[in-house]
Amino acid sequence: MKIRKTIIDKESVVSKYLPANYSDVFECKVPLMDTITPDDLQIAFWGMENGWVRNLFKIRNILVSPFGLKSADNESIYGFIECIKQGGSYNIVSVVDKTPNETVLLLNDSHLKAYLSMRISNEENNLKRITLTTVVHFHNWLGYVYFYTIMPFHFIVVKSMLRNTINQLLNSK
Repeated sequence: MKIRKTIIDKESVVSKYLPANYSDVFECKVPLMDTITPDDLQIAFWGMENGWVRNLFKIRNILVSPFGLKSADNESIYGFIECIKQGGSYNIVSVVDKTPNETVLLLNDSHLKAYLSMRISNEENNLKRITLTTVVHFHNWLGYVYFYTIMPFHFIVVKSMLRNTINQLLNSK
């Protein structure tokens, strides 16, 4: 599966959060079943059990705790899943937009707001285009410092998590 970087589709719901301090889009084309929804993608993306990614998040949480930044560590995945399915908020996450083809989450903290969108669109040959968009607004200088410090990891982690999400869904349905 090839994951490529692209630009934000202006028809995407997440585009209404532009302009932003930072944004990126990764997409791939895969033979997903019609029964898989953007909610399923978000749940699989955030609920995956990839050890090295989990360890990176643990390190992140240790490093940012002196600065008062929030983390979702030790929280129940079930509350998070219900938040995505039903809408609303859980811990630092809120569902801010939802359509049949797209689910947009907001991670809001004192230093930045990050919108994370999963979108499914139809392609030729029974393929689905899966698009993962990140849109970031910095609240203050800590947001800049934090984000540009983690940015090299962001690319690697997001692509890996998207690949694992798709593989998980392809193998489970």
